[in-house]
Amino acid sequence: MKQNIVVATHHKTGTVWMSTVFRAIARRLDLNYVDFWSHYGRLDRVLKTPFILLNHNSIFSQHASELRREDVRILHLIRDPRDVLISAMHYHKKADEPWLLEKVSGSREAPYQQRLNSLTTLHEQYLFELENATSSTIEGMLDWNYDRPNCLEVRYEDLWADRSLSLWSDIASFLGFEGAEQEVCRQCFWEHSLFGKAARVNRRHARSGEVAQWKREFTPELARAFLYRFPDALQTLGYENGDHWIESLTTSSRSQAQACATT
Repeated sequence: MKQNIVVATHHKTGTVWMSTVFRAIARRLDLNYVDFWSHYGRLDRVLKTPFILLNHNSIFSQHASELRREDVRILHLIRDPRDVLISAMHYHKKADEPWLLEKVSGSREAPYQQRLNSLTTLHEQYLFELENATSSTIEGMLDWNYDRPNCLEVRYEDLWADRSLSLWSDIASFLGFEGAEQEVCRQCFWEHSLFGKAARVNRRHARSGEVAQWKREFTPELARAFLYRFPDALQTLGYENGDHWIESLTTSSRSQAQACATT
């Protein structure tokens, strides 16, 4: 491998998918796999080359210099913010991550998950998620520096459609894998992809992984709330060139979101 690798994702943009794939690659090729936030305070000591460093929210803070290293190539993954909202809301209703189940110190409010599940309609639940956790995720995607010459920008949607592994092969090449290493990368990607072998096992972390879920989940009301909170996000990230997408929302979506979320 010619380069060290940084994999930068955001919540519900394929983080678990990429973590599983790159852990497998690191194991097969005897590389040093490091989870950024698990080793944040001692990163300088554990980051031994050749390494694969994965950061699940793309915030590097005092370690931003790692992104500028001449021996580092970066893979940055984003996803349609509308699908991020859908995936995150449903995940947060059932996940067992500690922050979802605990009150913030000094707060009288119920834990995040309890507050989310107390809302009676999908519309209310989506609004709550939009104004809280998913808001930070979308802001993180918008704040990322997209002009890094050593970074390959990839959309979750394009990876999801990459059944031929053409895009993944290009990614592996960009990241510095050579010869037989690239075949290992392709095998690991297929074995751990939502549309490959992993589709035949129980995946606790993913509902479906499908793209464009917003087309059946969003209502005009939710769309307007989304645009009020993030008026330029879809254009900035390249997912839309205007607001005309609202016109495609169906009455069936409207009825679905108005239904009781607990039924």
